[in-house]
Amino acid sequence: MPALSETLNFVPLNTPSSTSTTAVVYPNSGTSTIVFISNKVKGDGYYGGSDGLHTVMYTANSDFVGTITIQATLASSPSNNDWFNVTNSSVTYTQINERSTSTVDLINFIGNFVWIRGYVSINDGSVESILYNH
Repeated sequence: MPALSETLNFVPLNTPSSTSTTAVVYPNSGTSTIVFISNKVKGDGYYGGSDGLHTVMYTANSDFVGTITIQATLASSPSNNDWFNVTNSSVTYTQINERSTSTVDLINFIGNFVWIRGYVSINDGSVESILYNH
């Protein structure tokens, strides 16, 4: 049976030996876009669910500039090439000063995905968390 909700944990792509973390923070010395991919978690299709309903909650600080999206796969043992972006799961933040506080976005998506993961492309600021429920 699926869990009530899970927090996705991230490791930066360019330093895979780093410790995983719930938050994604752009380093002070960074000068380009950095990509973070979360650990994979079981999707509705893993349990044989028929409705395929998933919900994610993105929490980004007011200084975050970048894109948060969900990727999914139908493979039971996925390789890097098996993942795809889930349609209508992306949120892009473009200006630091457009928000005065942290922003929370709720996204529902449907699909009998076996595994899902978070994908963050970050240019500045930080993402506090991505919570996932199915």
